[in-house]
Amino acid sequence: MKPQNPNRVIRHGTAVLLTSEVHAPAALFIRGASGSGKSDLAFRLMSAGAMLISDDQVELVKRQDRIYAGAIDAIRGLIEVRGVGLLRYPAADPSPLRLVIDLVAREDVPRLPEWQDMDILGVKLPVLRLHAFDASAVCKIRAAMAVVHDAKLIVK
Repeated sequence: MKPQNPNRVIRHGTAVLLTSEVHAPAALFIRGASGSGKSDLAFRLMSAGAMLISDDQVELVKRQDRIYAGAIDAIRGLIEVRGVGLLRYPAADPSPLRLVIDLVAREDVPRLPEWQDMDILGVKLPVLRLHAFDASAVCKIRAAMAVVHDAKLIVK
């Protein structure tokens, strides 16, 4: 039996790689209850230019002071699209994780949130609560990722 790697965990969720003209490519980890819209939101992000990293199970690995999001081999490149089926897409290589999104009910999304941090393998990462099925969810995630890369964008 192989010893467990203390710098690696597998977590339920979906990860995509976001690219932008205003920040370096960075991974987003989407968490939420079953049926909360993780894959749906990732699919909409992919339709807007993001690249799939992993759907359903995400491998999180600590390298130096960063967390990298990747796919386990068995599901690499697969995403479940409800109503269509299990689809195969090109998958991005493990990428630096910069933002975590917790999917919640619309009424649980704060209007003006206090940005929170969470700990993954000893690394603090910003986490926001959003509703997956808001029409503006993709735009909000792109804006949040820009803020993560340049905190001066947000008015406090």
